[in-house]
Amino acid sequence: MSELTIGLRHTGNINQLRRKLDVSDRISLLQPNKAPLTVLLRKLAKKPTINPIFYWFEDDLQPKWDAVNNAGGHGASDTSIVVDRGALYSVNDLVKVPRTGEVMLVTSVDPVNNTITVKRGIGETAPAPLENGDPLVIIGNAHKEGSLAPEAKGTVVETVYNYTQIFRTTVKVTKTQEASELYGGSDRLYQRRKKAIEHAVDIERAFLFGERSEDLSGSEPRRTTRGVISFLTANTDNILDVSSDGKLSEALLEEFFESLFRYGSSKKVCLASARLISIFNTFGRDKIRMTVGEETFGIKVMQYISAHGELQLIKHPLLEGSVYGKYGIILDLEEDIKYRPLKGRDTMLNTNIQPPDADYYLDEYLTEAGLELRAPKKHGMSIGANEAGV
Repeated sequence: MSELTIGLRHTGNINQLRRKLDVSDRISLLQPNKAPLTVLLRKLAKKPTINPIFYWFEDDLQPKWDAVNNAGGHGASDTSIVVDRGALYSVNDLVKVPRTGEVMLVTSVDPVNNTITVKRGIGETAPAPLENGDPLVIIGNAHKEGSLAPEAKGTVVETVYNYTQIFRTTVKVTKTQEASELYGGSDRLYQRRKKAIEHAVDIERAFLFGERSEDLSGSEPRRTTRGVISFLTANTDNILDVSSDGKLSEALLEEFFESLFRYGSSKKVCLASARLISIFNTFGRDKIRMTVGEETFGIKVMQYISAHGELQLIKHPLLEGSVYGKYGIILDLEEDIKYRPLKGRDTMLNTNIQPPDADYYLDEYLTEAGLELRAPKKHGMSIGANEAGV
């Protein structure tokens, strides 16, 4: 016979197994080193989305570096210079050739044919032949006294997007099994704990290795979220690829840091394979220290200190195998990467979702979430490291 309640019905006097449990934070604490990226994002950078497709905008300052693009180069007296990106230049721009020191004044621009017309040797350095691929840098502009304002030029904001993905992990136990006394207690509760970890790891794998897709061909849509490797491979030059010989030296790493720490925070997180951790352990001991504590939410962190910035190394168990076992994924967590759960669809434990006539219990962890990664120049990857180099 059903139990009676008198007066106000509330969360304390209903059947507790009917309650949907929000376990987003608790699931992250079970074994935080199994899914460190998801744990850190849930704690530091969670931003719900109201739509399964979410957008953000990215922009940058107008580029100032370019290069000569002419197979035979140009002579010292040539005034028509073929470049990589003619649209970068404006009339009255000053362009310096770092290799020779010469400064040129732009007098006209043909953006269609990527050609600029220049006056050579504007400063104190005489004109010299230009080689194909010679770097060029726009060092400002110089206008005549009393001249009109130059034509406005600017970058177009880029729209970037990703999808949320639905993750589901179930626990199914017969009522006979649940009614039986077992060593260690309820099997249903044990399975819930184990499946919670598996659910978190599934999300972590998607956030690392996933690719963006939306399939509308069936009766219901299916979406997959784009992971960090896909974002970084498609958008950034900050990739240290040593796969040709597999050797990563401290000198090569420091050279890579010059580019990596140019943008964003001076403190970045590196999700590292076990092999990469071993390589770092061979580097200067005065640069390495180990921390574990509340500030890292139970995750073991090894810090590598460089003059360019601090790299927080976290050993990642999912970076394994012949390919990913040589990876290090470097992220700037300050503001440019976020965990984006669909509003009301962050990780929940839905209990007793079995049919009414079922002689079993069916519980389910359900999450609908995606990854947002902005400003790829602030992040990077190390690929192919298999041993320490000299």
